[in-house]
Amino acid sequence: MKPTSISKGFTLVEVLVALVLLAVALSAMIKTASENTVNTAYLRDKYMAGLVAMNKIDEMQASKTWPAIGNSNGNVELARQKWHWKMKIEKTEDESLRKVELTISPEQDKEKTVYTLTSFIGQY
Repeated sequence: MKPTSISKGFTLVEVLVALVLLAVALSAMIKTASENTVNTAYLRDKYMAGLVAMNKIDEMQASKTWPAIGNSNGNVELARQKWHWKMKIEKTEDESLRKVELTISPEQDKEKTVYTLTSFIGQY
């Protein structure tokens, strides 16, 4: 009888190929998770900036005072975040309307506009 050598298991090359495939798959998953985190933060900031803009417009409408033409700016805090707003009020062809353009940015980076809202305020 002749002894036969039958080995059961994986070769070194097969193990290395499996590890390379696993590394590629894991790096793709980590990249996707990182992009999702960045997108979530961006959408949260955009949503919060939109609320800041709508709140400013609502304040103007609730005050029932006719807005003066010109520029103004200020800071506001919403949901433990500080925001900077810039408001530009312009005349329109209709004398009973004012065009209001609001830009919202983070207070720490006032040049980075996150949200812009254009609205019209009517005279009561």
